Amino acid sequence: MTDVDNTALAPAILTHLQSGAYPSSPSLSSAPLTSDTLPSIISSLRTEQETLKTSIRQLSRNAAPDIDTWITRARDLQADILRSRETAREIVREAERLKELREGAEERGRKVRLLEAEVGFSERLGEGLRGFGKVNQGVGVVREHVLAGRLTDAVEGLETVEAGVEDLGNTGFEGTRAFGVLQERVRAAREDLVERVSENWGQLVVAEPGEGDKSRLTVRKQLGNQPDIKLEGVLDAAERLGLAEQYAKRLTTNIDRTMLRPLLSKGRYGESGKITVSSTTPDALECTPDSQVIDTASILGSMKALLSHLRSRLPHQSGIQHSATFMPMLISRLEEHWLEPSVPLDMSRTDEFEVTLTELLSFADFIDSLQWYGVDQVRQWVEGAPRAWLTKRRETLLGDVRNLVFSGSQERKIVERVETEMVGKDDAFATSGNGGDDDWDSAWEEPSEGSSERTDVAPASAAAPSRAPIEDDEASAWDTDDLDDKPDETGEEAWGWGDGDDANKPPSPIATRAAPVQTNGIAPAQPQQREVTLRESYTTTAVPSALLSQIQVVIKDAQTLFGPEYAESPIAPAAQGLYTLPTLALAIYRATAPTAYAKIPVGNMLIYNDATCLSASLLAWQVNTPRSSRLRLEADTNALETFAKRAYTAELDAQRTILRDLLDGAQGFADCTVQPNKAECESAVQQVVDRMHEVHALWKPILAPSALLQSLGSLLSSIIGKITLEVEELADIAEADSKQLRLLCDRISSLKSLFVASEGATDMTFIYCPPWLKFQYLGEILESSLADIRYMWSEGELSLEFEGEEVVELIEALFAESDLRRRAIGEIRRGR
Repeated sequence: MTDVDNTALAPAILTHLQSGAYPSSPSLSSAPLTSDTLPSIISSLRTEQETLKTSIRQLSRNAAPDIDTWITRARDLQADILRSRETAREIVREAERLKELREGAEERGRKVRLLEAEVGFSERLGEGLRGFGKVNQGVGVVREHVLAGRLTDAVEGLETVEAGVEDLGNTGFEGTRAFGVLQERVRAAREDLVERVSENWGQLVVAEPGEGDKSRLTVRKQLGNQPDIKLEGVLDAAERLGLAEQYAKRLTTNIDRTMLRPLLSKGRYGESGKITVSSTTPDALECTPDSQVIDTASILGSMKALLSHLRSRLPHQSGIQHSATFMPMLISRLEEHWLEPSVPLDMSRTDEFEVTLTELLSFADFIDSLQWYGVDQVRQWVEGAPRAWLTKRRETLLGDVRNLVFSGSQERKIVERVETEMVGKDDAFATSGNGGDDDWDSAWEEPSEGSSERTDVAPASAAAPSRAPIEDDEASAWDTDDLDDKPDETGEEAWGWGDGDDANKPPSPIATRAAPVQTNGIAPAQPQQREVTLRESYTTTAVPSALLSQIQVVIKDAQTLFGPEYAESPIAPAAQGLYTLPTLALAIYRATAPTAYAKIPVGNMLIYNDATCLSASLLAWQVNTPRSSRLRLEADTNALETFAKRAYTAELDAQRTILRDLLDGAQGFADCTVQPNKAECESAVQQVVDRMHEVHALWKPILAPSALLQSLGSLLSSIIGKITLEVEELADIAEADSKQLRLLCDRISSLKSLFVASEGATDMTFIYCPPWLKFQYLGEILESSLADIRYMWSEGELSLEFEGEEVVELIEALFAESDLRRRAIGEIRRGR
């Protein structure tokens, strides 16, 4: 490193001290400071220090005048501060003196206000005392007016007194004892006035009901011995006392007790009353019995006399106000006791009813001339006369139907049903006893065992299921030997066939034969036709015929009202409404019949017969009515048929439930040869047989023969269906069990006697009980060998009644495992 001149270091250090800048020369920045260089540097610093001091002194000498000015101003400011402090202390002292003065002024103000309040209280007290005296004096004046009978002056005085009491209450005397005493005096004066007004009212309006056969109502304009007491003044006083409504109700009660009730009610000899002005007292009305024929004109004439008398006695405005209370009551009494009973049910009295409506319109005009209330009410009743007439007809009809259902259900009638059809001469329907009422109960469905679905019950005329020819030995086993030998025993005599007169009646839908089919374009020859008539009798109650008669009367009246002679009748608008009454009557019948027939053991079957008979009668009657008639009964007859089906189904379901419960006692026929199961099975089957005979005995007098057989067939189908299902569900049937089951099946089979019309007649069980043949085959299977079962399956008709798997399950339950059983099962499953 080169040596740096000491003279260069001193300026560099001074520059750094003054501005913080470093030397730009690297040599100066890195030059070492040695003891040799320090003296020169210190000397330079001292020289610079002296130079700075000299500069400062020069600046101080130049700025000295300004500093003196500042010092002078600071001293002045300090003097001002001292003066301000003194001024503030003076202000505080003045404020304290002002506060003392203000407190003194407030104290004097309170004293002034207290004096003013005392003066005001004294003045109010004086005014109050004068008011108390005035009110007290007014109460005395009111009492004097009351005693003197000057009601108007008394009411005015009472109003003034009550206003004075109200003013006293507003001035602060309300809670004082004197104010309470004054209120009691005013209240007592008011009660005295009200009592006097009521007393005068009782003297002016006097009701004398029921003195012997005569009642009287007296309405005076004034009292004879006290002319100052007038009805107008009493009513005005009552109005101003707020008693107008109360007195209007009292007048209404008096009118009702003395005039209206005697006028509109029947006397001891059936006579009504008559209102007239008393011959001895012009102010009085008298209602006396009238032995003459009373009609609407005389009743309304009496009411006009009553209203005219009241109009002449009551002030105009009071009469209008009071009529708002007693006129609605008067018209309601008139409607209830006279107008509604006068509504005719018989069409022959419609002329009288027209006269009644005319008189009512005249009565409404009379009320309108009085300017009283009630005009609209009378005219509304006249306008609603068709509705009132229709309502009365409806209520009467529904009441009659309700009574008829309960009384008529106890009577019994035998009804014959006749149906004529055209059948071929060679048709078995015409030559055998299998023909029957085809459409009777054709819609009923029978629930199959193990399924919720129903199958149609076979109609009485249905042919037996087609099957292969039966061998002689099998035919003898099924009791069918007589089918070919004795066809005539179940012919016309057994079923009541004969030459019918009603040849135009359409054939039953089920009995209708299909048109013959052409073969090779050649139509087969038409068989000769003959007319046959089926006659059956069944039992109904007296309800269908009586109800039909009532409905016919209603429809006849409706058709009459639509005629030209009733075109101007006031009840003609109700004609259309009459056509709705049969629907309501039939609805009431359907609603009340279950209750009315409930106590009858065969109630449901009677409902079925009644509803079916009524439906058929209504349809036949509608067919015979003119086409222009508005009678439409299809929906009602459909409802009746549904109602009949519901009752029929309910009865069958109830009997099915009983029979199934009895069969449940057999415990599924398991171990039927082991006690106590054997006894239970035998008891259950015997109870079922007995129950079927009981049901047959109950239904036979009620149902038609075909319906009886179909109903019993439906129950028998349920029984044998349940037995068949339970036997098929047995996993193992021993030989002894199969014999016992066959005996039980034979007991059930004894029920075929219910389906035989007479001894030697054809057994019709398989027609009315579709699973009957299957049940008979079940009994045969239980005691047959494998060879017999195979023969019945392949050569007989077993395959027509049983499914292959059903037979297989029975074979597996009846026979032990063997090669023969396997071959038999294989053949059955192959359908051989």
